[in-house]
Amino acid sequence: MNDVLIIAGSKSDEKIVRKAADVLDEMKVSYVVEFASAHREPDRVKELVASLDAKVIIAIAGLAAALPGFVASLTDRPVIGVPVSAALGGLDALLSIAQMPKGVPVATVGIDNGQNAAHLAARILGVQKNKESAQPRTYAEAGVDEGKVAEGLDVLAKYVRESFGSRRVTQDFGHYANTVIVNDNLAIALSTDGVGSKVIIAEMAGRYDTIGQDCVAMNVNDLICIGATPVGFVDYLACERPLSTEVLEQIGQSLLDACRASDIPILGGETAILPDIIRGHGATGLDLAGTAVGIAHPSELIDGSAIQLGDSIIGIASNGLHSNGFTLARRVLLANYTLNDLLPWGITLAEEMLKPTRVYVPHFKALIENGIDVHGIAHITGSGFRKILRLHSADFRIQDLPNIPPIFRLIQEAGKIEWTEMFSTFNMGIGLVVIVPEDQTPRALDIIRSMDEAYMIGIVEESDSGKVTVEPFGVVLE
Repeated sequence: MNDVLIIAGSKSDEKIVRKAADVLDEMKVSYVVEFASAHREPDRVKELVASLDAKVIIAIAGLAAALPGFVASLTDRPVIGVPVSAALGGLDALLSIAQMPKGVPVATVGIDNGQNAAHLAARILGVQKNKESAQPRTYAEAGVDEGKVAEGLDVLAKYVRESFGSRRVTQDFGHYANTVIVNDNLAIALSTDGVGSKVIIAEMAGRYDTIGQDCVAMNVNDLICIGATPVGFVDYLACERPLSTEVLEQIGQSLLDACRASDIPILGGETAILPDIIRGHGATGLDLAGTAVGIAHPSELIDGSAIQLGDSIIGIASNGLHSNGFTLARRVLLANYTLNDLLPWGITLAEEMLKPTRVYVPHFKALIENGIDVHGIAHITGSGFRKILRLHSADFRIQDLPNIPPIFRLIQEAGKIEWTEMFSTFNMGIGLVVIVPEDQTPRALDIIRSMDEAYMIGIVEESDSGKVTVEPFGVVLE
């Protein structure tokens, strides 16, 4: 016997069915899926309700949304209605399901919110998520296995390197960005990246006014890590369906603000409508990525080779999570809080998670223009502090860190996550690391502190192999 019957009025509702099914799978609740229309196949609906012994029924329908009410009229079992955004933004379906007559109750969740229907069904069944076992404690358990990602990159690397041929490519595969020497005076750099699963939080919160900055920042911050000055940006916006003017305005303004901060134009981009590929968490589904172009004189490129023992490690503050580690952060935080919950420091979880990635281009330009001899720059994104290992084979010894922002403490405590995993996944309050000669450290700090929080966090020491040692937390990353 299955605990839940999921019945949808049309095969076109399959994406909503999948949302509910994924949650039930995760919670190990048995279910069966059927498709039948209250209007076209009323006898089949009656047969399904009568013959299947499910304890809870989830009924999914759009337009007139007759199915949930019809099902509720046939049984005393709990019925949960899911309105589908088929027309009028799904408002017609929502009102049709919510306004059932007395004696025919239907619990109603949000438009397209199959996930909440599944969670409600589980609660009705008395299924409690075992937070101790269900919550991931590593990025791999959350679904992102960095080891397997590295194996996949090794496959691609051979093709990337083969493409270099006789061209004057300055970096090996796997740095923050790469450049090709056009002539003795010009190197062109490229970087491409996206917002990642942070978009899911934007979709769930219905707020898109920061993810444009995330997209730009992820790219331009990578360019400056190799000493290139950004000169242009293009975006790629893939959508489940055409986006509303309001959503596009928010994304567009956010892209513009970040490009202005980087002093670069938006040169264009691509918008793709991909209903068979993109699946949203709500009425809007999208993915946002971009590519940034930078330039430098070949002699000005920074690849970490100039790093010397005794160099200072300067950390520039992040704005929170930025755009990495969200697969783990979402799984941990949303198992304990809702996006509307007010956090102890006075903002909602949604506001905290959607803080935009800082743009560090002005910091880079200020250091270069003031003659600081920058030996290395690391953008602390995916893989956390391990990103510093791209720069040089040394012991990057972190001896002093500012107070870790409360969002990271919240994740660590709620998920009971080891500090090594935290520093391997998140930026922990340091968004950019700059390596400079010891004698230039005070001046470099003064320059950065004129625009942001910056700290002297450690020194470069000798090591047989590359590693990052975070002394205050007993963490060694290799």
